[in-house]
Amino acid sequence: MTFLRPLIENLREALTHESATPNDSALRPILVDPVDKDGLFVVPKSITAESEVRYAKRRQDSVRIAQYADSKCGLPATFDKDGGYLCGGRKDGRSSACNKLVGTECLIRKNPINNMHYQSCGMWEMRNAGDPEGRYCPKGKLDDSRIGFGSTKSALGFSCQRCEYSTTMKMSDSEGRGSFCRLKGHPVESNACCEDNEPV
Repeated sequence: MTFLRPLIENLREALTHESATPNDSALRPILVDPVDKDGLFVVPKSITAESEVRYAKRRQDSVRIAQYADSKCGLPATFDKDGGYLCGGRKDGRSSACNKLVGTECLIRKNPINNMHYQSCGMWEMRNAGDPEGRYCPKGKLDDSRIGFGSTKSALGFSCQRCEYSTTMKMSDSEGRGSFCRLKGHPVESNACCEDNEPV
């Protein structure tokens, strides 16, 4: 039963956290990790089994809320192993185009794509002949803010390794993630990406 001791201590700490009301804290622990003066999470100096549990929960929130994907979690079709995540793929052909792109039309976006090798959105999916896509009706097409549409100046595309929120850690987590997302508060793979990507 000693393996439960850290979880019980975390629960006890969460129950006494000043921002929790009695009803809130009785329902579940609240994850509280250090935040820097800039409002972003502090990069950890070490990783423990206990911190990996917290990071796994935060990562699953990123999957659900920001379409985060890496080689081990998230929707497999939304992970670009080459780290491009561009509507038309990289110009050099070293990454997949998006499955939702037909010519310059995005099947879900209101406006046509005008620079397919430098633009993308949080709904990017790798090209896959076995994954049919439906064209949205004109009234159902989505605006840029809804899909997280944006541009980059990098011919290499998006991904955590080119995001302002990602920084290299001194160690990797137990699954080999060697970077840390200061916005989401968890380790990431360098070729992973999410809808909140801010290219450097």
